[in-house]
Amino acid sequence: MRLLSVTFSILLLVACSSQPTWDGMSESEIASWKEIGVNVEQVQTYVRAGMSQPQVKEFIDQNFTDPNQITAWAQAFTAVDARGWIDSGFDLSSATAWAAKKFTHQEASAWKSADFDLDGAVDNRNKGLTPVK
Repeated sequence: MRLLSVTFSILLLVACSSQPTWDGMSESEIASWKEIGVNVEQVQTYVRAGMSQPQVKEFIDQNFTDPNQITAWAQAFTAVDARGWIDSGFDLSSATAWAAKKFTHQEASAWKSADFDLDGAVDNRNKGLTPVK
């Protein structure tokens, strides 16, 4: 029985020590994260990704809710631009590809609506053409 009690205590200690904490943050930092509805686990995701509370708040203000989606899109776009790409029907991979060729989400959407892929849009834009529906 004593062995079982010791084993349980060790497992409990290990489990508790692996839980995310607010350690290293001031009360005002903690309050600012909580103010935007972010819990300690989410904060750890954002901090590991190098994101600040104001940056995360911008994404939340653009109706992003998934921390993994926020951190992924934040690597390439501002919150407003990310929302524009998503609302225009692009996933992160395609948005990044179009943006790398200097298209805005509005331009990319217009070319896609006119049945152009990225290469076709680049070729035609280089000729001075614009998409026609």
